[in-house]
Amino acid sequence: MTECNRQGLLFSSLGRQQVQADFAGGTLTSDAGGLLLREVDRRCGLIDALAGGRPQA
Repeated sequence: MTECNRQGLLFSSLGRQQVQADFAGGTLTSDAGGLLLREVDRRCGLIDALAGGRPQA
C-alpha cells in the first residue's frame, strides 16, 4: 500500500501572504491532464501536429 506524505511544504512568503502546499487534497485524479490536452488540441490541432499531420484551422 502507498504511504502518503501528510507533511506540508512552506515556501518563501509573498509579501504578507504565506505560501504553503500540503497533500491533504482528498480524492484526486490523474486524468486532469487529459482535459487540458483536449482543450489545447481543440484550439491548435496539437495531436495532428505531433502525428505529423496538418493542424485543423
